[in-house]
Amino acid sequence: MCMVRPSLPGRMWWALTAVLAAAVIVLVATRPNSSTSHTQSGSAGRVAAVYPAFGSPALATYSEQAPHVSSALNAYGLQGQVRGEAPAPPASLIPVPAAAFNAPVAAYLSYSSHQLGLMENQISSLEGALAAGDRSGAEGAWRGAFGDYLKLGAVYLEGQVAQLDQAIDGTPGGLAGGTSSPKFSGLHRLEFGLWTGQQLSSLEPWAHQLAADVSRLRRALPHLQISPLDYATRAHEILEDAIRDLLSGTDVPWSGDGVLGTDAGVAATGEVIDTLAPLLKNREGTLPVVVEELGGLRSTLSTIIVAHGGNVPTNGELTQSQSEQLDASLGQALEALAQVPGALETTRTPQIPQIPPAAARPAQ
Repeated sequence: MCMVRPSLPGRMWWALTAVLAAAVIVLVATRPNSSTSHTQSGSAGRVAAVYPAFGSPALATYSEQAPHVSSALNAYGLQGQVRGEAPAPPASLIPVPAAAFNAPVAAYLSYSSHQLGLMENQISSLEGALAAGDRSGAEGAWRGAFGDYLKLGAVYLEGQVAQLDQAIDGTPGGLAGGTSSPKFSGLHRLEFGLWTGQQLSSLEPWAHQLAADVSRLRRALPHLQISPLDYATRAHEILEDAIRDLLSGTDVPWSGDGVLGTDAGVAATGEVIDTLAPLLKNREGTLPVVVEELGGLRSTLSTIIVAHGGNVPTNGELTQSQSEQLDASLGQALEALAQVPGALETTRTPQIPQIPPAAARPAQ
């Protein structure tokens, strides 16, 4: 309910309220049998209310008081009472059973296990390049391993998996001693050593440890539990993480391989959507929009890579125009992906309370 009280000079307010009241009376008078006008009298003054015949509460009530500055016009909103329209908004989507997510999650974990197998091959190549003193070869193998690992973007990190992820993909931020900390290991410890000119032989132990940690993660992965909400939410969080951590350079300060990481994130997101596609069909048209925007993002990345001779550029190698194109495509994809969790709710959305009928409202 909206209450409008006088705030204009006396004559102006009286003129305005008179026009409003006259308009209501004329509207009713010119529609035979369409409404009934009720007037009540009391010590507080006269109250006029108009009730349309099709059963809605009063559109407005005008209470005339003396002095007139105490008069009030009470306007009520209506819902679902427009002729020819449904009496109320359509019910929310039928919730998706939580068990329906079992197959998509299992499919993604299988995909992730495959990616870890590919990563292990890259780590083996990295170990070989380090032993041979081949820095360029080691950097290339590191990029391959890094990209493979980021394709596990929807694997929710908790318990043992979170600990292994810290060992594999943790950064020195927050560690006592920073890059000198013995707890700084994994991909970014190798990145630090490769791109700052450290002796390759000194990096071999870190590569061996990385191989062992990835092997442990691969064994733990089939036992990982991912809730429906977490899985649906990761559909858009993966690319949010890419913008925050990778394209910003925060997580890749030495190699600058944020575009490579973002490309891997797009692949991971696409895999999540592929597994969820059966659940997203006929869910408010979400799937076609997501597929279209992800396709546009892939096209943007492909165009950028082609412009760099088929090589994925580093963050610093992007031109301003390419950065703007990538930002725009990411924004459009994220806007579409943000609809996925809502389209896959496992519980019914609470209904907005209806405005009570006029008879149930407190007397004015």
